[in-house]
Amino acid sequence: MPEGRCNCASIKVSIPEMPKESAICYCGNCRRAGSTPGSIVYMFDKSEVNINDTKGTLKSYRDSDTTSGNTIIRQFCSNCGCPVASLLSEDSPKIILKGGLFDYLPKPGMTSFPQAKPEWLEIAKA
Repeated sequence: MPEGRCNCASIKVSIPEMPKESAICYCGNCRRAGSTPGSIVYMFDKSEVNINDTKGTLKSYRDSDTTSGNTIIRQFCSNCGCPVASLLSEDSPKIILKGGLFDYLPKPGMTSFPQAKPEWLEIAKA
């Protein structure tokens, strides 16, 4: 099982396998959360993901100031500040994991909010 972690390693995330493609989200909230031009994410069924929060540092907040207008639950490590996951609702069967948790980042196969992508950004062709 591939395993990722936050910067301080108090939160570890296991997934059944690495996806062949990732997605990249260019919404302002993802860009601010990661201080990046876009956030690499993977979507899984919640039942397939194991989040091991050994020190109780996983915190969440409801982000209602979103580009889509939908409230998203964002989870992060309260010790190192690393973004961990997003949930579309409390009872959502899906979880969106931040790609930066893992050593391997597959090339994005889709984009969210492509209209917000910085003009200067180009994804290299493999």
